Amino acid sequence: MRKILIADDERIERQGIRSLLERKDYNLEILEASNGKEALEIARSQKPDILLSDIKMPFMTGLELMEKVRQFDSEMAIIIFSGYSDFEYARLAIKYGVLGYVLKPVNPSEFYNVIDKTLIAIDEKKQTEVLMQKNQDFMEQFYLQKYLNTGRQDIKAEAMATLDVSWWEQVRQMILIETATDFFEEHAEDFETELAAELKLPFHYLNLSATSSLLFFDDKVKVDYSVLGQHIHGFMKDTMNAECYVAVSSTITSDFNMADAYQEVEILMENRFYRSDMWVYMPDINWEGKDNYDVVVDLLEKMENDVRLRDLTHLWEHFRKFAGQKQQGGKFSHIFVKFSCSNIVKEMYKDMNFSSDKCADAIEKLYQCTTVQEIIDILEQNIQLYEDTMFSNQSGARSDVEKVKSYVYEHYADELSVEILGKGVYLSPGYMSYIFKKETGEGLTHFIREFRLEKAKELLCTTNKKIVQICKETGFTNASYFCKSFREYYGCSPEKFRKTSGNGEDIG
Repeated sequence: MRKILIADDERIERQGIRSLLERKDYNLEILEASNGKEALEIARSQKPDILLSDIKMPFMTGLELMEKVRQFDSEMAIIIFSGYSDFEYARLAIKYGVLGYVLKPVNPSEFYNVIDKTLIAIDEKKQTEVLMQKNQDFMEQFYLQKYLNTGRQDIKAEAMATLDVSWWEQVRQMILIETATDFFEEHAEDFETELAAELKLPFHYLNLSATSSLLFFDDKVKVDYSVLGQHIHGFMKDTMNAECYVAVSSTITSDFNMADAYQEVEILMENRFYRSDMWVYMPDINWEGKDNYDVVVDLLEKMENDVRLRDLTHLWEHFRKFAGQKQQGGKFSHIFVKFSCSNIVKEMYKDMNFSSDKCADAIEKLYQCTTVQEIIDILEQNIQLYEDTMFSNQSGARSDVEKVKSYVYEHYADELSVEILGKGVYLSPGYMSYIFKKETGEGLTHFIREFRLEKAKELLCTTNKKIVQICKETGFTNASYFCKSFREYYGCSPEKFRKTSGNGEDIG
């Protein structure tokens, strides 16, 4: 309900104005002040939407009141009325942004005309503000997605120069939420609000696709992120009735930015294809309470398990962390490391169906190493060989990628989770996701979303179909979510794109 403050030292005048307002269905809360000083106090405390003030009042004139109000409120609509037919007052009031001038005695029709125009002006201003905020939000999401996907500093710099995105610099932790169904499309309007009410923590939110969203937390949020991840998973399962997975990034620093953190949580999320008994994935770069030797043991065991699972993404991740331990200055047995690395090599050669002689040669080279760096180099060479062999021997990785693309081209209007797609092309979700990203440089989810939006663009340019129909035909089930995704990707709404593309037919 809007508020209007009537400031007039004559009680009968205030009652007359109140009576006129109450005759109309304006749905206004009416406040009264008998002088300028009292009106100023009410204006400060109650923040009315409209100030209706007489010019001549004791303690403070109407013009003095307006001047002081404008010092703390630039948005309040102001209407002045006076018994003087001298429009010099109106001229003086212009600099305070007065919207209307009413002469006494008040003519009801003229009074209503001024009030109606003032209310319309307030509504239009609020609508403009909402549209400007939406445009800011869309552009912010557009730049943020581009920066996270590319890591390019020029994109970040352009966003900083164009928009108020200072909060980017304050982000210290990111959480990726991924669902098994198109949850975020179905709950596009309410999810952020419901999660905020549940967590009671400040965060920024970015929807990535129908199945994934990112949360950003600044350094003011002091929580155990492992516990927070479990909390989010429980909320999604119990309250939102959605099966989901949660990946938590390492702490963001000057040397580890948001784009790095995004790449990290994407890699962590690959665990869903290999560790089906887990729902929350944390970076294991910190082994608190463990010395250098225990860390190396953990990593070697993880690498051997990665090979058994054919999880190349995590094999490389754990190898790089293992190689980094050389710089920690810890001491560990070369014999033990050689033995563990030989087991990893045996698993790889077994999976590659290489001869026992080739395997024996590789292991012999390992045992001939005299430094940890030599062991690291030999292991890296064998992992690269394993990757190259897997990538070339799995019935042709490029052929598999083309098969995946063809399936998307044919079924883009249907539900297309990674699991559904994997069944459709007879490939495991983990392998399919790995080879697709390696071959194309982008994730499957991104590819599906972008292809759907490209098809939507094509339909907008070549047909007169309604937006709702195009939304459905390109695999989106929620028109509002479709429009939001389109604007984030192309920088404008579907309606505006259609008009500027030359096909300006009515979209209905």
